[in-house]
Amino acid sequence: MLTATGLGSGLDVSSLVAQLVSSERAVSDLQLNRQQAKLSSKFSALGALKGSLGGFKSALSGLNTLGSFDLKTATSSDSTIFTATASADALPSNYSLAISQLATSHSLASGSFADSNETAIGTGTITIRRGTTDYVEGTDTYNSFTLNPDSIAANIVIDSSNNTLEGVMAAINEADIGISASIINDGSGFRLLLSSETTGAENSLEIAVTDDDADNTDTLGLSRLAFNASATNLEQTNAALDANFTINGLAISSASNEVSSAIPGVSLSLKKISVSAVGLSVEANTSAVLSGVSSFIAGYNSYIGTANSLSNYDEESGIAAALLGDFTLRSIGRQIDAVVRNSVAGLAGSITNLSELGITTSASGTLLLDSELFTAALADNPQQVTQMFAAIAVPEDEEVAFTSATTATAVGTYAVNISSLASAGVMSGGSVLPDFSMGGSIVIDATNNNLTFEIDGVTTSEITLSSATYTSGEDLAAELQVQLNGAQELLDVSRSVTVSYESGSNRLSIVSNSLGSISKVDILAIDSTTTASLGFSVSAGVVGTDVVGTINGELATGAGNVLVGDSDTAAEGLNLTITGTATGSRGNVTFTRGIANQLNSLLDSILLEDSALEFRLETLQDRMDDVVQRREGLELRWDEVEARFTRQFNALDALLAGLETTSSFLQQQFDNLLKPNLNRR
Repeated sequence: MLTATGLGSGLDVSSLVAQLVSSERAVSDLQLNRQQAKLSSKFSALGALKGSLGGFKSALSGLNTLGSFDLKTATSSDSTIFTATASADALPSNYSLAISQLATSHSLASGSFADSNETAIGTGTITIRRGTTDYVEGTDTYNSFTLNPDSIAANIVIDSSNNTLEGVMAAINEADIGISASIINDGSGFRLLLSSETTGAENSLEIAVTDDDADNTDTLGLSRLAFNASATNLEQTNAALDANFTINGLAISSASNEVSSAIPGVSLSLKKISVSAVGLSVEANTSAVLSGVSSFIAGYNSYIGTANSLSNYDEESGIAAALLGDFTLRSIGRQIDAVVRNSVAGLAGSITNLSELGITTSASGTLLLDSELFTAALADNPQQVTQMFAAIAVPEDEEVAFTSATTATAVGTYAVNISSLASAGVMSGGSVLPDFSMGGSIVIDATNNNLTFEIDGVTTSEITLSSATYTSGEDLAAELQVQLNGAQELLDVSRSVTVSYESGSNRLSIVSNSLGSISKVDILAIDSTTTASLGFSVSAGVVGTDVVGTINGELATGAGNVLVGDSDTAAEGLNLTITGTATGSRGNVTFTRGIANQLNSLLDSILLEDSALEFRLETLQDRMDDVVQRREGLELRWDEVEARFTRQFNALDALLAGLETTSSFLQQQFDNLLKPNLNRR
């Protein structure tokens, strides 16, 4: 008799199908799982390697630039009196400073007005200049004003749109010439307060007014704001003073409390008057370089630790790390070792490799630092230590300066030869000025005070000279220089000129303060009266020239006074700034690439998007994606197999169910046949 049960038969179809499918797919699943695990492990390991290399590159930042070396520190013994900073040019030494007077800025105040924005105060033009004023406040005596040629001036138009106190304040502030205007109410009324943003006796304010009421000195109209030799209608509320101090007993004055010219390479910030002398110490800042070296070593050691762990083999467990024997890891390691272990090419001094700086290698491959030995080497040979790490060119000529280099610049020694030096654009006027030394003078007024320039390709608005009788060629030159350099178009692009008076030829000369072929001074507009007075005319000046020379016999490109090695030469990208007056041979320049610079370039190439490391990572990612796709494809196949097995077993189940029914029927029939026979007995 058949004993099958279930859906008709009792057969556990689901369990049988699941077991059969699992058995069928076991081998392929095992292969895919192993392949995916291996690929994922290697991908993660290479990602960890890439991360450690990126960290190593970041750790080089403190040694990869010239500014990281030969640092100096300046320390004040009383920072409430003054503070100080030092550049690489500063020489270690000790000083004693005593401050007797701080620099102050000039302030002027108007008389009182009933309101600030309703009452009209006059129209015309306000001309503000800065210079040295001989003014006695107690007696209100204005003796003289000497224009500061290095300042800038402004001619501010006051008309019906801005002729209130607030309008004048806004117009002065918008002129942006370093003059701050504000309005205060002192109880008696509203007053306009003008303050120079620049300290020093040479930066006091002169306020000249061209008043539309034709009187420029009275106390009516716009002339109420005049402060000059003709009218002192403004009140001086604070005199412009220089800072006075001594360094080791030597008396020094400064227009600013920020002093950078007294001690070469040292910037002083004067805070307050001192009762007694205060000490200043300038020393080599070895701690900054030591910190950079420590960071480099830490970055390298972190990379070594990562590389070791990724290529390790555990003998006890018999487990190999993901990158054991990996060719990418070995290749990168060899390249980095070649830089770290070898001597720096091109160095000929006593220091050519890291061990001579107290940096040695441990048994595990990490670097160790002997701080005392390194500090001693830095103190004795700062330039050689710099060459050990950074990319630097060392010129024999002190008036040839290394500016920069590119990755294309080859290590080597280059001879520098200069054919001609850079020059500036110049415009020279005609010899029409009077002989000032013999008492001559020139009157500048509304008939001869307007010019329009183009400086280094930048067109200025119309320049208006201050109306006055000039009895000195130097004063006239200073006036033209101040007005021209105050043109907003030039201020916006940091361009300027120097104007000088040539006494021998009685003429003015305007020279651009930039060098090279971009340097030029052109006059675009001038009226005939001004031409006759100043000797200038609408014309183009002499354009400046770029430096011309060779580097190692190869013609280099000049850009102003910078000589640049041309492409396809060993000196490609080498930038040298040429100063001084000598032409011909300017000696040799030795260019070297230190370890930090070499490593930085190497790591850049390793971490590029198209590098071998990145290619490996992309290849592994593609292979992992392929495994996922194959797994998805197999899942579809196993679904089909499961469906087929299910159909087959369901058919079997139905067959068994039918057989069970037939069996029951036959059993019943047999039973029925047997019963009569049994009764007959």
